[in-house]
Amino acid sequence: MNKRLTAILAMITGLLSTAACAVPGEYWEVTSKMEMPGMPFAMPATTVKVCIPPGEEKDPRRMRDKKSNCEFTDVKTSGNKVSYKGKCVEKDGTMNMEGENTYERDSYHGIMHMTGKSQGHDMDMKMTSSSKRIGGSCDSEELVKKMQAQTKEMTDKMCDTSDFDTRKWIGSASMFITPQPACQGKKEALCDAVRKDSPRDAGTYQTLVSSEKSNGNLITKACGLDMAAITKSVCKTLNGKNYSQLSASCPADAKAYREYERRKGCEGRSYTAQTKAEDFKKCMSGMNADESSDDSGQSEAFAPDKPGKSSANNPAADVLEGAKKLKGIFGF
Repeated sequence: MNKRLTAILAMITGLLSTAACAVPGEYWEVTSKMEMPGMPFAMPATTVKVCIPPGEEKDPRRMRDKKSNCEFTDVKTSGNKVSYKGKCVEKDGTMNMEGENTYERDSYHGIMHMTGKSQGHDMDMKMTSSSKRIGGSCDSEELVKKMQAQTKEMTDKMCDTSDFDTRKWIGSASMFITPQPACQGKKEALCDAVRKDSPRDAGTYQTLVSSEKSNGNLITKACGLDMAAITKSVCKTLNGKNYSQLSASCPADAKAYREYERRKGCEGRSYTAQTKAEDFKKCMSGMNADESSDDSGQSEAFAPDKPGKSSANNPAADVLEGAKKLKGIFGF
Protein backbone atom coordinates (compact mmCIF):
# COMPACT_ATOMS: atom_id res chain seq x y z
CA MET A 1 0.00 0.00 0.00
CA ASN A 2 2.83 2.40 0.67
CA LYS A 3 3.72 2.40 -3.01
CA ARG A 4 0.48 4.33 -3.64
CA LEU A 5 1.41 7.18 -1.32
CA THR A 6 3.85 8.55 -3.88
CA ALA A 7 1.05 8.84 -6.40
CA ILE A 8 -1.26 10.40 -3.82
CA LEU A 9 1.22 13.15 -3.07
CA ALA A 10 1.55 13.93 -6.75
CA MET A 11 -2.23 14.24 -7.07
CA ILE A 12 -2.51 16.46 -4.00
CA THR A 13 0.16 18.79 -5.33
CA GLY A 14 -1.68 19.20 -8.63
CA LEU A 15 -5.16 19.63 -7.20
CA LEU A 16 -4.59 21.77 -4.14
CA SER A 17 -2.53 24.39 -5.92
CA THR A 18 -4.00 27.52 -7.46
CA ALA A 19 -2.92 30.07 -10.01
CA ALA A 20 -0.52 32.66 -8.65
CA CYS A 21 -2.04 35.99 -9.52
CA ALA A 22 -1.46 39.02 -7.32
CA VAL A 23 -4.99 40.48 -7.35
CA PRO A 24 -7.23 41.57 -4.45
CA GLY A 25 -9.12 38.77 -2.76
CA GLU A 26 -10.91 37.85 0.44
CA TYR A 27 -10.26 35.24 3.12
CA TRP A 28 -11.98 31.88 3.21
CA GLU A 29 -11.53 29.00 5.64
CA VAL A 30 -11.28 25.71 3.74
CA THR A 31 -11.47 22.24 5.36
CA SER A 32 -10.70 19.24 3.20
CA LYS A 33 -10.33 15.51 3.72
CA MET A 34 -9.21 12.71 1.44
CA GLU A 35 -10.39 9.10 1.66
CA MET A 36 -8.93 6.11 -0.13
CA PRO A 37 -10.04 2.45 0.29
CA GLY A 38 -7.31 0.20 1.65
CA MET A 39 -5.02 2.91 2.98
CA PRO A 40 -3.03 1.79 6.08
CA PHE A 41 -4.10 4.94 7.92
CA ALA A 42 -6.77 7.62 7.60
CA MET A 43 -5.62 10.96 6.23
CA PRO A 44 -6.60 13.67 8.74
CA ALA A 45 -8.81 16.57 7.72
CA THR A 46 -6.92 19.80 7.16
CA THR A 47 -8.17 23.35 7.64
CA VAL A 48 -6.42 26.34 6.10
CA LYS A 49 -7.13 30.03 5.73
CA VAL A 50 -6.82 31.00 2.07
CA CYS A 51 -7.25 34.04 -0.10
CA ILE A 52 -9.56 33.73 -3.12
CA PRO A 53 -10.38 36.42 -5.68
CA PRO A 54 -14.11 37.36 -5.58
CA GLY A 55 -16.23 34.93 -7.60
CA GLU A 56 -13.44 32.49 -8.43
CA GLU A 57 -14.53 30.06 -5.71
CA LYS A 58 -17.44 29.14 -8.02
CA ASP A 59 -15.25 28.14 -10.95
CA PRO A 60 -13.21 24.92 -10.44
CA ARG A 61 -11.18 25.73 -13.55
CA ARG A 62 -9.63 28.69 -11.78
CA MET A 63 -8.89 26.75 -8.59
CA ARG A 64 -5.82 24.99 -9.91
CA ASP A 65 -2.22 25.64 -10.80
CA LYS A 66 -1.94 26.61 -14.46
CA LYS A 67 1.28 24.60 -14.60
CA SER A 68 -0.33 21.41 -13.31
CA ASN A 69 -1.20 18.42 -15.50
CA CYS A 70 -4.86 18.52 -14.43
CA GLU A 71 -7.62 19.97 -16.60
CA PHE A 72 -11.29 20.58 -15.75
CA THR A 73 -13.88 20.05 -18.49
CA ASP A 74 -17.62 19.85 -18.88
CA VAL A 75 -18.31 22.49 -16.22
CA LYS A 76 -22.07 22.99 -15.76
CA THR A 77 -24.00 25.36 -13.50
CA SER A 78 -27.54 24.63 -12.30
CA GLY A 79 -28.91 26.96 -9.66
CA ASN A 80 -26.43 27.00 -6.79
CA LYS A 81 -24.66 23.85 -7.94
CA VAL A 82 -21.65 23.48 -10.21
CA SER A 83 -20.70 20.07 -11.57
CA TYR A 84 -17.57 19.23 -13.51
CA LYS A 85 -15.44 16.50 -14.99
CA GLY A 86 -11.75 16.46 -15.76
CA LYS A 87 -8.55 14.47 -15.90
CA CYS A 88 -4.92 14.59 -14.84
CA VAL A 89 -2.60 13.13 -17.46
CA GLU A 90 0.76 11.67 -16.49
CA LYS A 91 3.38 9.67 -18.32
CA ASP A 92 2.41 6.46 -16.48
CA GLY A 93 -1.34 6.88 -16.26
CA THR A 94 -4.44 9.07 -16.37
CA MET A 95 -6.70 9.99 -13.47
CA ASN A 96 -10.33 10.87 -14.26
CA MET A 97 -12.22 13.14 -11.91
CA GLU A 98 -15.85 14.02 -11.37
CA GLY A 99 -17.24 16.40 -8.79
CA GLU A 100 -19.92 18.78 -7.64
CA ASN A 101 -19.89 21.93 -5.49
CA THR A 102 -22.90 23.48 -3.80
CA TYR A 103 -22.72 27.19 -3.02
CA GLU A 104 -24.45 29.42 -0.49
CA ARG A 105 -23.88 33.14 -0.03
CA ASP A 106 -20.95 32.78 2.37
CA SER A 107 -20.10 29.10 2.17
CA TYR A 108 -19.81 26.11 -0.14
CA HIS A 109 -19.13 22.40 0.11
CA GLY A 110 -18.05 19.92 -2.49
CA ILE A 111 -17.09 16.36 -3.26
CA MET A 112 -14.71 15.01 -5.89
CA HIS A 113 -14.13 11.39 -6.92
CA MET A 114 -11.00 10.32 -8.80
CA THR A 115 -10.24 6.97 -10.42
CA GLY A 116 -7.62 5.64 -12.81
CA LYS A 117 -3.87 5.23 -12.70
CA SER A 118 -1.19 7.47 -11.24
CA GLN A 119 2.51 6.60 -11.64
CA GLY A 120 1.43 3.18 -12.86
CA HIS A 121 -0.71 2.32 -9.80
CA ASP A 122 -4.50 1.87 -9.65
CA MET A 123 -6.10 4.68 -7.70
CA ASP A 124 -9.55 5.34 -6.24
CA MET A 125 -9.96 8.29 -3.92
CA LYS A 126 -12.56 10.78 -2.76
CA MET A 127 -11.97 14.31 -1.53
CA THR A 128 -14.58 16.29 0.38
CA SER A 129 -14.30 19.97 1.23
CA SER A 130 -16.26 22.68 2.98
CA SER A 131 -15.50 26.40 3.03
CA LYS A 132 -16.83 29.51 4.67
CA ARG A 133 -16.16 33.16 3.95
CA ILE A 134 -14.47 34.85 6.90
CA GLY A 135 -13.85 38.20 5.16
CA GLY A 136 -10.95 40.61 5.13
CA SER A 137 -9.05 41.82 2.10
CA CYS A 138 -5.93 39.97 1.05
CA ASP A 139 -3.56 39.17 -1.78
CA SER A 140 -4.75 36.08 -3.65
CA GLU A 141 -1.16 34.95 -4.20
CA GLU A 142 -1.23 33.95 -0.54
CA LEU A 143 -3.37 30.94 -1.50
CA VAL A 144 -0.48 29.45 -3.43
CA LYS A 145 1.83 29.77 -0.45
CA LYS A 146 -0.74 28.22 1.90
CA MET A 147 -1.27 25.21 -0.33
CA GLN A 148 2.44 24.73 -0.88
CA ALA A 149 3.03 24.80 2.86
CA GLN A 150 0.22 22.31 3.41
CA THR A 151 1.61 19.91 0.81
CA LYS A 152 5.11 20.19 2.30
CA GLU A 153 3.79 19.42 5.77
CA MET A 154 2.04 16.28 4.54
CA THR A 155 5.15 15.20 2.62
CA ASP A 156 7.40 15.74 5.64
CA LYS A 157 5.18 13.56 7.83
CA MET A 158 5.00 10.75 5.29
CA CYS A 159 8.76 10.87 4.67
CA ASP A 160 9.81 10.85 8.32
CA THR A 161 12.05 7.77 8.75
CA SER A 162 13.33 8.50 12.25
CA ASP A 163 11.68 5.35 13.69
CA PHE A 164 12.34 3.04 10.72
CA ASP A 165 13.93 -0.37 11.10
CA THR A 166 15.07 -2.25 8.00
CA ARG A 167 11.77 -4.08 7.53
CA LYS A 168 9.89 -0.78 7.53
CA TRP A 169 12.36 0.63 5.00
CA ILE A 170 11.60 -2.33 2.75
CA GLY A 171 7.83 -2.00 3.16
CA SER A 172 7.98 1.70 2.20
CA ALA A 173 10.59 1.35 -0.56
CA SER A 174 8.44 2.80 -3.35
CA MET A 175 8.38 6.14 -1.55
CA PHE A 176 12.16 6.40 -1.78
CA ILE A 177 13.54 4.65 -4.87
CA THR A 178 11.04 5.00 -7.71
CA PRO A 179 12.07 7.16 -10.70
CA GLN A 180 10.19 10.12 -9.16
CA PRO A 181 10.07 9.30 -5.43
CA ALA A 182 7.82 11.21 -3.04
CA CYS A 183 10.67 11.31 -0.53
CA GLN A 184 13.91 12.60 -1.98
CA GLY A 185 17.44 11.85 -0.79
CA LYS A 186 16.73 8.65 1.17
CA LYS A 187 17.66 5.98 -1.35
CA GLU A 188 21.16 5.37 0.01
CA ALA A 189 19.93 5.03 3.59
CA LEU A 190 17.42 2.39 2.48
CA CYS A 191 19.98 0.51 0.39
CA ASP A 192 22.56 0.55 3.20
CA ALA A 193 20.06 -0.85 5.71
CA VAL A 194 18.92 -3.63 3.39
CA ARG A 195 22.47 -4.48 2.34
CA LYS A 196 23.53 -4.74 6.00
CA ASP A 197 20.64 -6.67 7.56
CA SER A 198 19.08 -8.93 4.92
CA PRO A 199 22.11 -11.30 4.69
CA ARG A 200 22.12 -11.94 8.44
CA ASP A 201 18.54 -11.65 9.72
CA ALA A 202 15.90 -14.16 8.63
CA GLY A 203 12.94 -11.86 9.27
CA THR A 204 14.44 -9.02 7.24
CA TYR A 205 15.39 -11.42 4.45
CA GLN A 206 11.84 -12.84 4.28
CA THR A 207 10.38 -9.30 4.16
CA LEU A 208 12.72 -8.48 1.28
CA VAL A 209 11.80 -11.65 -0.63
CA SER A 210 8.06 -10.92 -0.30
CA SER A 211 8.50 -7.27 -1.30
CA GLU A 212 10.60 -8.08 -4.36
CA LYS A 213 8.10 -10.67 -5.50
CA SER A 214 5.22 -8.18 -5.47
CA ASN A 215 7.18 -5.14 -6.69
CA GLY A 216 9.18 -6.60 -9.57
CA ASN A 217 12.56 -6.64 -7.79
CA LEU A 218 12.35 -2.89 -7.17
CA ILE A 219 14.90 -2.80 -4.33
CA THR A 220 17.30 -5.31 -5.86
CA LYS A 221 17.55 -3.30 -9.06
CA ALA A 222 17.70 0.14 -7.46
CA CYS A 223 20.33 -0.85 -4.87
CA GLY A 224 22.33 -3.23 -7.09
CA LEU A 225 21.89 -6.17 -4.69
CA ASP A 226 23.10 -9.71 -5.40
CA MET A 227 20.12 -11.73 -4.19
CA ALA A 228 21.90 -15.06 -4.65
CA ALA A 229 24.76 -13.93 -2.42
CA ILE A 230 22.33 -12.59 0.19
CA THR A 231 20.43 -15.90 0.20
CA LYS A 232 23.64 -17.90 0.54
CA SER A 233 24.70 -15.77 3.49
CA VAL A 234 21.41 -15.83 5.39
CA CYS A 235 21.09 -19.61 4.88
CA LYS A 236 24.16 -20.02 7.07
CA THR A 237 22.15 -18.65 10.01
CA LEU A 238 19.42 -21.32 9.74
CA ASN A 239 18.53 -22.78 13.14
CA GLY A 240 15.53 -23.94 15.14
CA LYS A 241 14.25 -20.39 15.68
CA ASN A 242 14.25 -19.28 12.04
CA TYR A 243 13.75 -22.66 10.39
CA SER A 244 10.19 -21.89 9.27
CA GLN A 245 11.30 -18.59 7.69
CA LEU A 246 14.30 -19.94 5.80
CA SER A 247 13.57 -23.60 4.99
CA ALA A 248 11.88 -22.82 1.65
CA SER A 249 14.74 -20.59 0.48
CA CYS A 250 17.50 -22.80 1.92
CA PRO A 251 16.48 -26.42 1.13
CA ALA A 252 20.00 -27.88 1.46
CA ASP A 253 20.68 -26.16 4.78
CA ALA A 254 17.22 -27.12 6.05
CA LYS A 255 17.84 -30.77 5.19
CA ALA A 256 21.24 -30.73 6.91
CA TYR A 257 19.68 -29.16 9.99
CA ARG A 258 16.93 -31.82 10.16
CA GLU A 259 19.48 -34.61 9.84
CA TYR A 260 21.66 -33.04 12.54
CA GLU A 261 18.74 -32.75 14.94
CA ARG A 262 17.60 -36.30 14.23
CA ARG A 263 21.09 -37.70 14.76
CA LYS A 264 21.47 -35.79 18.00
CA GLY A 265 18.19 -37.20 19.26
CA CYS A 266 18.86 -40.73 18.12
CA GLU A 267 22.34 -40.80 19.65
CA GLY A 268 20.87 -39.73 22.98
CA ARG A 269 18.59 -42.77 23.20
CA SER A 270 19.25 -46.12 24.91
CA TYR A 271 19.23 -49.33 22.92
CA THR A 272 19.81 -52.95 23.87
CA ALA A 273 23.15 -54.38 22.82
CA GLN A 274 21.46 -56.84 20.47
CA THR A 275 19.39 -54.28 18.53
CA LYS A 276 21.44 -51.10 18.93
CA ALA A 277 22.59 -50.78 15.30
CA GLU A 278 19.20 -51.71 13.86
CA ASP A 279 17.23 -49.45 16.22
CA PHE A 280 19.58 -46.53 15.57
CA LYS A 281 19.09 -46.99 11.83
CA LYS A 282 15.31 -47.03 12.25
CA CYS A 283 15.48 -43.94 14.42
CA MET A 284 17.47 -42.09 11.80
CA SER A 285 14.95 -43.05 9.12
CA GLY A 286 12.03 -41.90 11.27
CA MET A 287 10.49 -45.37 11.47
CA ASN A 288 10.40 -45.74 15.29
CA ALA A 289 7.13 -47.27 16.40
CA ASP A 290 6.72 -44.79 19.25
CA GLU A 291 6.89 -41.74 16.97
CA SER A 292 4.31 -40.23 14.67
CA SER A 293 5.05 -38.01 11.68
CA ASP A 294 3.95 -34.44 11.05
CA ASP A 295 2.56 -33.21 7.75
CA SER A 296 6.02 -33.01 6.20
CA GLY A 297 6.72 -36.67 6.92
CA GLN A 298 9.33 -35.79 9.54
CA SER A 299 9.27 -37.54 12.88
CA GLU A 300 7.88 -35.23 15.56
CA ALA A 301 10.63 -36.26 17.96
CA PHE A 302 13.18 -34.41 15.84
CA ALA A 303 11.15 -31.75 14.02
CA PRO A 304 12.55 -28.22 14.60
CA ASP A 305 10.72 -26.27 17.30
CA LYS A 306 8.73 -29.34 18.38
CA PRO A 307 9.34 -31.15 21.68
CA GLY A 308 10.14 -34.83 21.43
CA LYS A 309 7.74 -37.48 22.72
CA SER A 310 8.63 -39.75 25.62
CA SER A 311 9.29 -43.44 24.90
CA ALA A 312 10.08 -46.66 26.62
CA ASN A 313 13.74 -46.19 25.73
CA ASN A 314 13.98 -42.72 27.30
CA PRO A 315 15.97 -42.97 30.58
CA ALA A 316 14.52 -39.74 31.97
CA ALA A 317 10.99 -41.02 31.38
CA ASP A 318 11.85 -44.32 33.09
CA VAL A 319 13.17 -42.51 36.21
CA LEU A 320 10.06 -40.34 36.41
CA GLU A 321 7.75 -43.34 36.06
CA GLY A 322 9.68 -45.21 38.75
CA ALA A 323 9.39 -42.29 41.14
CA LYS A 324 5.62 -42.21 40.65
CA LYS A 325 5.36 -45.93 41.50
CA LEU A 326 7.46 -45.54 44.68
CA LYS A 327 5.25 -42.63 45.72
CA GLY A 328 2.22 -44.87 45.37
CA ILE A 329 3.79 -47.71 47.36
CA PHE A 330 5.23 -45.74 50.28
CA GLY A 331 2.78 -42.81 50.30
CA PHE A 332 5.34 -39.99 50.08
